[in-house]
Parts: sequence; structure tokens; C-alpha cells
Amino acid sequence: MTFYESDNTDFEKNYYKKMLALIGSLSNLFSSSERPYLASRVTENVFCKYLDAENLSRSDITADARKGHTGIGIKTWVGSNLQKIAEFNSQKPMYENLKTEEMVKYVSQLRNDRILFTMRTYDLNKMVYHCTIRDKGIIKVAECPLELIDIDKINSIKKNRNIITFNDRKNNYSFNTSKSTLYKDFKNIQILDTVKVKIIEDPFLLLEQRILNSKDGEIVFAGELQKEKEHVFLPLYTFTKERGKYVQEKAALNARFSGGRKRDIYEAYIAISKEFNRKFRPFFPPSDQPFKLILPNGKELSAKICQQGDKALMTNPNKDLGHWLIDDVFKIDPQELITYEMLEKYGIDSVRITKEDDLVYSIDFAKIGSYEAFMDSSEIDSTGIVDNAGSDGTLDS
Repeated sequence: MTFYESDNTDFEKNYYKKMLALIGSLSNLFSSSERPYLASRVTENVFCKYLDAENLSRSDITADARKGHTGIGIKTWVGSNLQKIAEFNSQKPMYENLKTEEMVKYVSQLRNDRILFTMRTYDLNKMVYHCTIRDKGIIKVAECPLELIDIDKINSIKKNRNIITFNDRKNNYSFNTSKSTLYKDFKNIQILDTVKVKIIEDPFLLLEQRILNSKDGEIVFAGELQKEKEHVFLPLYTFTKERGKYVQEKAALNARFSGGRKRDIYEAYIAISKEFNRKFRPFFPPSDQPFKLILPNGKELSAKICQQGDKALMTNPNKDLGHWLIDDVFKIDPQELITYEMLEKYGIDSVRITKEDDLVYSIDFAKIGSYEAFMDSSEIDSTGIVDNAGSDGTLDS
């Protein structure tokens, strides 16, 4: 039995299908096609809201949602079943000069690494694709496994200009070398439900009549948009002109190798720069004020901002952060250094810290370049509220 059938109640599935039909009925807001329109972000939000799943779509990982210990990649499309599943722009220098077969295996390993990284970080034991395929007057609800590429069984490798096709005897793949994008052929997907959609001829009129009213010439909305939670980004690396980006060998994530006092083999912290504190220090509680830090897997740690100059985000005890990174996320020996190349392999180099409530924060990984984009574009007002804080977007799904 599939995840859709076994992990969701009939009530949840029926409500979900009704909402798909409702949103699809508004397609003429965006398109004149007879096929329903569903934006990918809307599809993810509807799935999570009505099938009672946790939304991970802003976390730059392989899964867009989690329900229990199942990770779900959410896809929606019209037409061809060949759909994008991953991008490797930042890793291009690592493989662009390889021979075709070596490139295919390297990119496949990057894909597998990201899937395993997601499963370890979010405590998942299964991964599936949930898909909504739109056709004339209908939306098909479908599912298939979200699988590792079987590298040992890769065959039928063919290159035509910038397109390389291959399969692993289970799935067909296509890699666009110029776009650094991997595609999967979803032709063997299992259709589980079909939703009929009646597209409203003039949805603008409906919105005027049902949602808006006019008062003294001012448009008043029946309800308010939920404001995005305050958040910031912190880097997991250091930068110098001489070395570029690197993870310090005896500090921050590798604090266990520092000299001086005796160190626990799991000791680690996330470094905070002077520039960050100058712009965004009010985001965090005062120095040495404990606060709750929620990990992506749901585990809660005690944390605080400490060290002279408030230059470190630490857990209490400080080895808790190291245990999570070393044992659960990177799955390495404590005696091994965490390196920037290790971060690159998973397409991350920053963390996103979100303020959930007073003295309650959550942490998640962010794609390469998130911290720089955040520092370049973010502003903070006198109350400490972060606006336009960084760029979002899924790494792959």
C-alpha cells in the first residue's frame, strides 16, 4: 500500500482533493489553458495543510514535506513526465571536466548523498514522490518511490550535445550539463486518485463578490495574510581572500580540535561574525540567556549566545550540537574534520535560524550562498525585526 493510501485518513484525502479542485477552478487567474493551473509552492502548501504534514519546502533539501518518518518530494506538472529533480550549479567545477561516464556517476553520487543527508537530518526511514499531474479538466494524484540511483547498474549512457541520458534498470534519467540539472522520467508512476476540476470562466468576478468589499474607497480584505516568521542566516564557514571559503580546523564546527583546555570530542559551535552582530544582534536573546533550539528532526536542545563579543551560538552542553552534526547529519568519525568540501557535497554552507516564539528558535540548513544573499539584502529596524531576510527556494525535490 502506498504512503498516500496508508498514512492519510479518508477525511484528509477527501478534503485535500476538494482543495485541489477548488484551487484548480481558479486557473483562469493565471492561464487560459483547459488544464488546471497549480503553482508548485501552492501545491506544497495544500498538501501539508490538508494531509497534516510538516512543510519542509523552504529548507533546501530533497524532501518538501515530512509526515511521521516519511519524507515526501512534491511535484506538479503538465505534459511530459520528464521532470527536474535536482540542480548542481555550485558543484559544477567538481565534475565539468570529467568524461561522460565518470560525470554521470559523480552526479548520481551527489544526488544519493543529498537524499541520505535529508534522511539523516530529518530522521526519515522512507522517501516518496507525491505528484499532481494536470490534464484537461482533471488532476491526477500519483505516487512513486523517491529512490537512490543504483550507481553499479547505470547503463545505456548516451550524450547528445549538452544532454546525457542514462538509466539504472529502474528509472530513466537525463542530465543537462549546461544547466547542471538532473531530470527523472516519471512514466512508471502509480495513479491513485483522479480529481475533476471545473475551471471558473471569470474568477476575478468571484473574488470581487466573495472576498473584497469597499469602504470609503478603500479595499478591505476579509482576513489578513500571515506574516513570515523572523529569521536570519549564519554561515558554517569562514572566508578569507587567500583561502576563500573554508571551515576552521580548530574552531566553530571543529572546536573539539582547539588547544588550551581539554575538549570533549564532540564540542562544536556556530560562529557569529562582528558584521552580523552589528546588523542583527537583537534577533537573539541577551548573552548567556538560555533558549530552546529545535533541530530539523524535532529534537530540542538548550542553547545560548556566548563567548566574548557574542561570537558563538552554543548548546548546553556544547557537545550536543557536535553529536547532532557528527553522528546524525554528516555521519563521520569524531576524529575527522568537518570541511567546506563536505558542506559543498550536500549543497549547503549556512543555517537558517527562525524565531518560533519567545526564547524558542528552530535551526535548519540553507543552500550555498544563502548567508551572502541575506547579508547583502536584509535590513533590520530598531525593534530588531528582520525584513527581506534572504532568499528561499528548494534545492531539489
